[in-house]
Amino acid sequence: MKIKKLFTIAATSALISSASAAVTWFGPSNTPNSNANWPAINGTYTQNFGVAFKTGPSGPYAMDWATIILSTSSVTTGSASFTLELRNTTNATAYSAVAGTTSYATDVISFTMPTTTNTNFILSLTAADIPNISSYEMAADTAYSLILYAPSHNIGMGRTTGYTNGTTNNNYTVNSGFSALDTFRNNAPNYANTANSYPSLAISFGENTVPEPTSIVLTMLASGVMLLRRKR
Repeated sequence: MKIKKLFTIAATSALISSASAAVTWFGPSNTPNSNANWPAINGTYTQNFGVAFKTGPSGPYAMDWATIILSTSSVTTGSASFTLELRNTTNATAYSAVAGTTSYATDVISFTMPTTTNTNFILSLTAADIPNISSYEMAADTAYSLILYAPSHNIGMGRTTGYTNGTTNNNYTVNSGFSALDTFRNNAPNYANTANSYPSLAISFGENTVPEPTSIVLTMLASGVMLLRRKR
């Protein structure tokens, strides 16, 4: 095999492997240990599960993906839907912010799920699955809410219970300067499932980053130099 061909293959491989990487802006630090049903089937936006968050300092930000863990609960239909919506917040205060009256982007999510009861499943959404939300650019240093509502069936929302009051925000993993503000159900702040348990929700979202062209070129060159040395 010629050196030129070796370098081309190495460069192409480096370019493909460096094409993109998923960055989680916001997501629970621990896996769900329970689930809860929505306040209403086919309800309004205030009959919701949701999280409030603040973006980082280097906007704008466009959401490329979202991952949500749900449960079939008592449903065995195999298919369902709900509304996923990006809204403003009533304020930017921790454990107080909930979904506001302004809707920025809305997508109706239809999906197939297991047909067995009380079964957890992961819903992985790409930009193609959330076209309206993914095309909306969030501003820097701004509070937003991401809510789920109007489920077609009485499915369950994944959550991690057992956190004490005032610690839920610490149990989300955030990146790119994002911060957690609040977790809510039925648009009531500081969601608690019992008097001593303030859960996090199994909602994650973020972006797919593409390396700078200079980084890709340097990777390609390094791969080529290594192959040249081996050939010699």
